[in-house]
Amino acid sequence: MVLKKDQSKGPTTTVLGLSKMTPTLLDDLVRRGVISADDVRALPKGETIAHPYPNEVVIFRDLFTAGLRMPLDPVVVDIFRLFKVYLHQMTPTSILRLSLYMWLTKTCQIAPSAEGFARAFRIHYQPKKISVQSSGGAEISTIPQYGCYTFAFHKNLPCPVAASKNKWANDWLSHWFYHKVELDPTTKTHPLIIGHIPALGDVPKVASHA
Repeated sequence: MVLKKDQSKGPTTTVLGLSKMTPTLLDDLVRRGVISADDVRALPKGETIAHPYPNEVVIFRDLFTAGLRMPLDPVVVDIFRLFKVYLHQMTPTSILRLSLYMWLTKTCQIAPSAEGFARAFRIHYQPKKISVQSSGGAEISTIPQYGCYTFAFHKNLPCPVAASKNKWANDWLSHWFYHKVELDPTTKTHPLIIGHIPALGDVPKVASHA
């Protein structure tokens, strides 16, 4: 039996790399009504590390392909706050699971809530490795600190058969850009805003449902 390599061990990186999200691709999302041109910003040429403005989040195109729409429903913001995660950390499959929960609760005329979501879902860490250039110029294998968390059903919970799309194009992490969020008028903050992409800590858990 061939043992799988532990993808969670090794040097880490917050480098996103050059984005393939060109103004033309952004315009296509605008044309299809997925985003508003006033709310998005393509990256400056050569930018490989996220430098969002104080009212921006880092986001990936395939999150919108999976059903994400801005502005986020307040319950969705509460879910992210409860799990202490950010948009740049999530996979597209997470958005599918969020959409499933929101659709089921509203269809069944049940008020959706972060606590209700946490009773059905947990965070699943999906580490991966990418090659980046070291300060000495050599290519090294590192673990990215983004696009690695998925909302998964609790293991012992009865749930629908997993038939949703869970494999995405290999380069989905390369299509990143900035999206504005509305700041609180008093505090001038937003729960999903983060000044930079930090190193990941432990896999987030909700204490009452861990």
